[in-house]
Amino acid sequence: MRNQQTVARQVELRGVGLHRGEKTSLRITPAEPDTGLTFVRDDLGGAEVPALQHCRTRMEHATRLTHGKASVDTPEHLLAALFALGVDNARLHLSASEVPILDGSSLPFARALLNAGLEEQDRVRQTIRITRPVVVEDDGRRLEIHPGQSLCVTAAIDFEHEHLGYQEVTIELRSPEDFLLKLAPARTFALKRDVERLQQAGLVRGGSLENAILVDDEGIRGHALRFPDEFVRHKLLDLVGDLALAGCSIQGRVVAWRAGHALHGRLLDALLLATDSFIYEGGAPPAEGPPARPMPPGRINAE
Repeated sequence: MRNQQTVARQVELRGVGLHRGEKTSLRITPAEPDTGLTFVRDDLGGAEVPALQHCRTRMEHATRLTHGKASVDTPEHLLAALFALGVDNARLHLSASEVPILDGSSLPFARALLNAGLEEQDRVRQTIRITRPVVVEDDGRRLEIHPGQSLCVTAAIDFEHEHLGYQEVTIELRSPEDFLLKLAPARTFALKRDVERLQQAGLVRGGSLENAILVDDEGIRGHALRFPDEFVRHKLLDLVGDLALAGCSIQGRVVAWRAGHALHGRLLDALLLATDSFIYEGGAPPAEGPPARPMPPGRINAE
C-alpha cells in the first residue's frame, strides 16, 4: 500500500467549457489527508461539490456533480488525470460551472499536475479491492467489474459508421506512465449528426476542431488521430474519470461493451451497494451516504 498524495503547489489552467462555451479557470491547490477531491465554485462564494458518486446527477453525454445549489459539469477528463496519477486530496477551484475542455483530452491536466509535482502525505491510501463480479447492462450495453491484481480496463465500441466501426483495447494502469502514454492523449470525438442535435439543445457551444474530433460522412475532421484506435481509448478515459468518483483507488478488472457515462454511474452505484463484492484496504470507507441512485444492477436508459 502506498500513502496518499496531494499536489506540491498550485496548478492553474484556463479555457472554455465544452457545453456552455464560457471562459473558465481551474485552480488546483493542496488539501489535507483524508479530505479527498473537492470542487470549489469560487463564483458561488466558495460552494463545495465533493467529487464523489453520491453527488453525481444525470447529464447527457457527460458527467455532472451536484451538491446543494452548486454543480460542476464535465469533470471526467480532470478526474481521470487526478485518479490515474494518484492525487488523492486536492481543492479544485472553478470560476464557472464547467471544467475547461482544453484540447479534449486529459493530457494538459496530467502535464500540469506533474509539472507542479506531487507530495506524499502521512496517511495510507484507501483502496477498493474487488472480490466478486458486479455487472450492469442495458439495451445491448454492458459493464462489468471483476477481481484483479491492479486496475485493468477493457473497452469495445461498435458504431454503424464506416469511419468508426469496431475498436477494442485493454490497458492496465499500473503506473502514471501507463496513463500518460496510453490514455491521457485520447480526445473527445463526436458524430456530426450528434453535434447538430446537441447544438439544437443549446449544448456544445464551446466545441471546436481544436478540442474534439468530428466524424462525418466524408471522414475525420480536425487534427490527425493520436492513436489509430483513439475513439475507444477516449471511451476508456471517460470510464477512468467516472471511476474516480469512488473516492479511492480501485483494484479490479473492468470490461465495457458500448458503455457510456450513465452506465458508468450505474456500475459504481451497484458496486457500492454490493458490499459483499469488495473490501476496503488502507482504512475506513472514504465517504458516508448512499449512492446517487441506490438501485440493484439492471436495465436503465443509458446514453
